[in-house]
Amino acid sequence: MGTEPATSTVLSGGSRTLLSYRRQLARERHISHVLQHAIQPASSVVGDLAGLRVAVRCRAADPVLRIGGDWYLVLPLANGDLVMAVGDVVGHGLRAVEAMIGLRYAMAAYAVEGHPPAMILSHLNTLLIGAGNATTATAVVATFRPSTGQIVWAGAGHPPLLLADRRRVVPLPSPAGPLLGAFSAPQYAQEARQLLSGDSLLLYTDGMIKRGNFDHGIELLADQLVGLDAHPAAILDRLDFGAARDDACALLAQRLR
Repeated sequence: MGTEPATSTVLSGGSRTLLSYRRQLARERHISHVLQHAIQPASSVVGDLAGLRVAVRCRAADPVLRIGGDWYLVLPLANGDLVMAVGDVVGHGLRAVEAMIGLRYAMAAYAVEGHPPAMILSHLNTLLIGAGNATTATAVVATFRPSTGQIVWAGAGHPPLLLADRRRVVPLPSPAGPLLGAFSAPQYAQEARQLLSGDSLLLYTDGMIKRGNFDHGIELLADQLVGLDAHPAAILDRLDFGAARDDACALLAQRLR
């Protein structure tokens, strides 16, 4: 009987410690969630912009960080154009997240300054080379002009854009350009084409591509888009964001009729 108060005290102290730990954990998760959405929402239906209906989704492979090295950008410009981009920092963890944040906001700044896609990538490459920390990344940047329906894009070692209509899905040409941070003064080329009413354009990172044969993985991703005529958000719901068991990001833009 004489030991019961001590045992009760120990249990009470343990319960308080456990409760305090749970509260601290909940607070840290809340902070992580707020920061994640401040940096880049994991799932975001952007809506109708510049004659396009756009939806974006990103999935982090790390369940603790809940944000990875993949990023996207959807940015209306003062001249009426719309800049769309996705990118992927090579690597994982906090270092990749830190690099992603810098690249995403630098990309937005260069776009606002009026640089075309190829020049945006050139500036990002210079930024990484100057940092001297061996960070590399892939990216694709596209600018849509609603007055003409023209889409202009450039890539840095990135998978090809996929163009979908009601009949088929085809990969668009990949402009020449190495991944960011690999070479000191590379050249980045651009491609252009008309985006017709009802066409859909998919920008994505390699986390959307099933591991194995790269070209076959792109074909499998394209197959998921064939014949789909729905809101971009509904189409993204059907895509496999766990195909590569890695960070993954996809941006789907439909030209409105």
